[in-house]
Order: sequence, then structure tokens, then C-alpha cells
Amino acid sequence: MKNKWKNTAPKTSARQLQQTVTQLLLSGQGEEAWKKIQARLIFSPRDTWFLDEAARYCRRNGKFDEAIRYYQRSLAIQTRNAYAQNGIGLAYYEQGKYDEAEKYYRNALSIEPSYVGCHNNYAIMLHKMDRYQEAIEQYELALKFDPDYVNASYGLASVFAHIQQLDAAKTQLNHLVEHHPNDIRSQTALGMILLQQGDFKQGWRLYRGRYSAKNIHRFVKSPALKQPYWNGRNLQEKRILVYREQGLGDEIQFCRFAARLKQEKGASAVYLVCKQAVYPLFRQLPHIDKVIIEGDEMPDFDTWVLLLDLPRYFLNSAVPFGIMPPYFSADPALLAKWLLPKNTDSPLRVGLVWKGTPQHNNDSHRSLKNLNELRPLWDVAGIEWISLQKGAGEEEALAAPTDMPIRALGHQVQNYADTAAIISQLDLVISVDTSVAHLAGAMNKPCWVLIPAIATDWRWQQKQETSVWYPSMRLFRREITEEWDKTIIEIRDALMAWQEK
Repeated sequence: MKNKWKNTAPKTSARQLQQTVTQLLLSGQGEEAWKKIQARLIFSPRDTWFLDEAARYCRRNGKFDEAIRYYQRSLAIQTRNAYAQNGIGLAYYEQGKYDEAEKYYRNALSIEPSYVGCHNNYAIMLHKMDRYQEAIEQYELALKFDPDYVNASYGLASVFAHIQQLDAAKTQLNHLVEHHPNDIRSQTALGMILLQQGDFKQGWRLYRGRYSAKNIHRFVKSPALKQPYWNGRNLQEKRILVYREQGLGDEIQFCRFAARLKQEKGASAVYLVCKQAVYPLFRQLPHIDKVIIEGDEMPDFDTWVLLLDLPRYFLNSAVPFGIMPPYFSADPALLAKWLLPKNTDSPLRVGLVWKGTPQHNNDSHRSLKNLNELRPLWDVAGIEWISLQKGAGEEEALAAPTDMPIRALGHQVQNYADTAAIISQLDLVISVDTSVAHLAGAMNKPCWVLIPAIATDWRWQQKQETSVWYPSMRLFRREITEEWDKTIIEIRDALMAWQEK
């Protein structure tokens, strides 16, 4: 006689459980998926699908060592598991262990040469390691096996853009924009290339994607304001709020457009939100009703706009880049505080900045390693060197060797109004691509800027030695195949020639 209490419910198949776990992960129910993965592995510890999913779950939650152990268990069962090899590579990559990651990426590709995801992962890492040609090769292999692989196409464009092969980058991005019109990331990148090439009309239109919620690489977060966003229409009897974005150099460069909104666009009132460090400086701007430190209470307004959207609406004016410098000057009270005594032995004063903020995503390429890299400049006699270095690097000025005398002032600076008071007393500023260079340019002070070869900022137009933004500025460009020392020798020679004028 059969046992009537025997469970006759159908057992869940492994395939069904896989589908359940996948759905849970896709719907954001990671913890529930993890419970099912663990339960399955208790009863089926050699199930490689669940071992791989366990590893991936751990990796995505930052448990890299645990992820690697799960992948290794999977490889012990299936030695030619390219997915697990790639997964270990990713786990090492995300820990910054690039040598180990490369070994496993290569293992995966030796097993499965057409593994486009691994080619893409490997290319991303090579790009980050500044191995640009190898990164290009890996992206091209990914696209060979899958010509419509969007991430590889975008990655390839990024490498081309970073090494200043802008036309090649533009070709890739135009293809992406044409075939994937909802890919705002590609539109934004294309916009920056067009801006660098001088196509300001189209470039600024696409550059709006930097704050789009649909941009997976969004790098500007819009404030949550209820008033409508300004679209360039007449501002007659309208009060407009201009909101800061990105870095302090961006604020200094583009605040000039806020000062034009009354006279050229008819605004009844203009309010400008800025960082505290530039607040004393920005109070000098004409035609601004109120300058507001970010986070402080804001006045009533009718419409608002992000700072770097403003240039788009002045392109058809007689002076698209005006008001032209100088639009900042030294505060007389601060000038007295920072008064520099004359040095009869060194009649020329030159300010130096050799590092930007370490948090900048291209700082490794734009900043010098240390003050010592500027040593050739001390070959030029008759110059008093002034350190404007603030933050990273200021300790180098304080401890400069006796054969590189430099007056360290940056560590005493409280804000950019202080820096302006010092700059006003200098004959020249030599700086890496950072905010002090923008301030010198905005004051119409002669300023020589060291421009990096990799990921050159779009505002320094391609192959130009001057700037449309700052008439007093001269650009010294590092070449990709060169070190900074060649650029610094060029600056030294230019200094000698400048002295003779």
C-alpha cells in the first residue's frame, strides 16, 4: 500500500531555480537571490552555474576574496571555464591588482578568443594603465566579434579622445549617436570633442548630457529646484538663478556669462550661486544682484540655469566669449595685506603652481610629480619665484632646497581673493591646468599653462598655443611620446626670450 502522506509536489529543477535567481537579481532582490544560491550549493556544491553566480554576487558586493574562492571552486570542476577566469580578472582589477587581473583575462581569452566581454574588460584596464595602443587592440577585437557592442565602441572612442586622435574618436561616437540615439553618454562625449575642435554650436548642445539622468556617465548633478529651467528665451522681467557646477576653475572661467544676462538677455535680476572659496572674488562681478554661497538660503527667482549651459546662448553675439578679461582684480585692502617687498636682485616675479587637486580624474596626467621637476627654470637669473601652491604640494615649497629658493605663500591663502592679491603683483604665472591658471587669465595676467597630452580638457582647443578664453594666456603642450621635462625646457627657453624683450 502506498504512503498517502508522501510529498507528491514536483521538485524544482535546476533550470527553474536558475531562472528564479536571475529574476530576483534583475529585480534588485539580491539578498533573496543569495539565499537561494547558498541553499543550492549546500546540496549541490559542484553546480558551476551557482558557483559562478555566487562569485559574481560577492564581487559586486565588494567581497573580492570570497568571489575569487567561488570562481576557483568552479575552475576546479571546469578547468576551461572562461567566465570564471574573466570573473577572477574582474575581482583583481577592482582591487587595483592589475598584474593578477591581466593573467586571468589572458587565460579567459586563450580559452575563448571571441569572448567580447573579456576583451572589453581587458581594454578598460589597459586604458587605465596608460597602455593605449594595447587597449585599442582589445576594443577592436571585441568589435570584430560583435560590431554592435556599444560599450566597446564607446571605450574605443574614449581611448582615441584621450590620446588626441579626435577625428577617430568622433567617427566612433557619430556611429553610436546615429545607431543608439538614447545613448546620452556618447552624445556628451561627442559634445566635448566638438567643443575642443571649435564647433561650439553643436558641441554645447550635446554637452548638456553631462547632467542628464539618462547618462550612465553623468558627471554633473543638477540641484532639485522647482522653478523651470531656462532655455535661452528672453528674460524680460524674469529673475534668473545661475547655479555653479564642476570645479572652481569652471566657476572662474564661466561666471563672466552670468554678468551678461541683464544687459544682453533682459533679466530683471541675476543671482549667482558659487563655492565659498570664490565668493569674495565673485562679489566684484558687474550686473549680479546677489552672489550666494552654495548651501545658503536663496532668494525668490523665476527660472534657473547651470553655469556651463550659459555660453550656448551667447554664441551669436558680437563677443561670444566676453566679457573679456580682466573681470577680476585685487581687493585694495587685501593688496596691502599681501604686499610683496621689491627684490632688487630679482626684478621679475613669477608665480608657480605645479599640482592640482588629487581628486581630479585626470590629475595623474595634468600635475607634476613634484616641485623639483621645475628645477630647469632656476637656470633663468633675475627671477623671484613665488609659490601659489595650495593643498597638495604646498609642503614642498616650504621645504624647498637652497638651490631652488621660492617664497611660499600658498599655504597662507584662505580664498581666491587672497590669491588674486598676490597674482596682481606678479609679472607672470606658470601653472599646470588648474583653477589658479583660470584666475590669472581672468585677471588678464600673463599666464603660461602646462597642458597634458592625455585627456586634454576640451576648453584648450586642439593644437592651439593660445586660448579664446584668455588673451593673456599661452599654452605649452606636452606630447604623448614625451615627458614633462621637454615642456619645462621649452618654458625655460621662453622665459629667457621673454626677459630679453
